[in-house]
Amino acid sequence: MKISSTILRNMQVNGGGTATIFAGREHSWLQFGERIARLAAGLTNLGLQGGDRVAVLSLNNDRYMESYFGVPWGGFVLVPINTRLAPPEIEFWLNDSGATVLMVDETFVPMLPKIQDQLETVKHVVFLGDGPAPEGMLSFEGLLDGQSAMAAAESNSDDMAILLYTGGTTGRSKGVMLSQNNVLFNALQFAPTVGYRNNSVYLHAAPMFHIADGTCTYAIATAAGTSVIIP
Repeated sequence: MKISSTILRNMQVNGGGTATIFAGREHSWLQFGERIARLAAGLTNLGLQGGDRVAVLSLNNDRYMESYFGVPWGGFVLVPINTRLAPPEIEFWLNDSGATVLMVDETFVPMLPKIQDQLETVKHVVFLGDGPAPEGMLSFEGLLDGQSAMAAAESNSDDMAILLYTGGTTGRSKGVMLSQNNVLFNALQFAPTVGYRNNSVYLHAAPMFHIADGTCTYAIATAAGTSVIIP
């Protein structure tokens, strides 16, 4: 099984149903599926190859959720960054993970000058906010513009999908490698436990960088339910 299978199913069984609601913006599962396939195409056109890391440093938003699915759709690995870290800790996570792309929202754009000179692998910075991207950055919507929806990458179910770092309370944070199977089997056992259905609405109140919200993100998707997202 692959994460992309969940979205393809949702497009078939609940395509007109609401996938995400954020700041007055709504997308159906059909729209969500098309957007993440175009995101994967945009990242591919940046030169990313299978297994490359895409880091996200952002408050919760609908584009963050699209990254949860669009990044593995392209065969890449998502690296959610804890928004409570100090700049040196963010530098370590980005360098240790080997992130090629860093996505940031308007909250964290001012932090970039403090870390950019120390980043060893990041080649592209993508702006997740609305409006024009700051100088030197790509816009998230610009990545999608003009892209055709690409087919999901021919990745293996044992390939890594997400790299989540530990809290680092007893030393340096360590990257925990979760495969497509890890993510999906966890979501499939969690969704029926809490009773998610295609008419369920999940509020993303917990931070999306954390596995607590990540589990719910994938679980609500296995049920073709709705995600309401708040920063």
